[in-house]
Amino acid sequence: MKISSEVKIGLLTIVTLAVSLWGFKFIQGKNMLRASNVYYVEYPSIDLLKKATDVTINGFPVGVVSDMYLKPNDPEKRIVVVLDLKRDIQIPKDARAVIVSTGFMGDKSVMIKYDRACTGPDCAQSGDYLKGELQGFMSYMLGGDGTMDAYMASIKSGFADLIDTLNQQLLSPESQTPIAESVADLRKSLANLESATAQLDQLMRRSGGKIDGTLGNLQSITGNFDSKEKEINTLIDNFSAVSTQMKEADLKKTLEEVKASVSNLKTTLATTEQTLGSVNTMMGKINAGEGSLGKLLKDDALFNDLSGLSTKADSLMTDIQTRPYRYMPLKSRARVKKFDRLDAKETGTKQ
Repeated sequence: MKISSEVKIGLLTIVTLAVSLWGFKFIQGKNMLRASNVYYVEYPSIDLLKKATDVTINGFPVGVVSDMYLKPNDPEKRIVVVLDLKRDIQIPKDARAVIVSTGFMGDKSVMIKYDRACTGPDCAQSGDYLKGELQGFMSYMLGGDGTMDAYMASIKSGFADLIDTLNQQLLSPESQTPIAESVADLRKSLANLESATAQLDQLMRRSGGKIDGTLGNLQSITGNFDSKEKEINTLIDNFSAVSTQMKEADLKKTLEEVKASVSNLKTTLATTEQTLGSVNTMMGKINAGEGSLGKLLKDDALFNDLSGLSTKADSLMTDIQTRPYRYMPLKSRARVKKFDRLDAKETGTKQ
């Protein structure tokens, strides 16, 4: 049998609508494919409780909040919350559905609380009403009766135990920790300080009369100073005058020494000037060609004669060093000529 396209489209549309409806209900907290029990709870306020909020027992999720609405014709305007719990979860009729805040951001949860388990007719049936309660965040975090006094008492007890433990471990004489040793040393120091203070107090008491006498003597000395104030002032003025005179005397002596030094310096400068004048005069005469040194510097002929004489002297000395036999007292001139021929032969010159 062939199925037409219209039938296929219709079946696909029905399936799509069913899946969409199931997904919508699932988002709202209702699982249409699961068997569940429904319970109703009345609250004076739900504190912004939302649908699909978890319902837990001791923190274990057992269902969700499926719906909530204002109770009709109720002058107190109480709110009815519908809880959708798993079919296998059995709770007693006197169970309480408590709305609690689980975080600072306003997260909510519904906790099912009861004191005993139930069996048979003692268990609540689907459609029954449960007792509703509200619990703030602080009460939820503190636990117990939820009061701050109980929590502070618990903290105080814990701190007391902690301090006792630290005192025993760190500050007791039996402890060998550095802190315990430091505390022991501090106690000894305080004891020594107390002993020293007591001794000082006794010393002050025994020496009270002597101290009074010393203070009296000091007062008497001060009185004497007061009575001699004019004489002391006169003495100070005299000393100041003497000091001034000494300073002036030293200053005069220093000025005289400076004057003598300046006078000596002037004499030295004058002598130097005379010497420089003499030198200038001598240099002028030399430049003018006066004297031996001046003539030597200015007379070219004399300079040339002296230069030629120096050259001839050098030649003579060279010849003496080369042919010393010419200047020895020989007996014959023939021997001199003989040595000259030998020298000419050695040097390759013709004699």
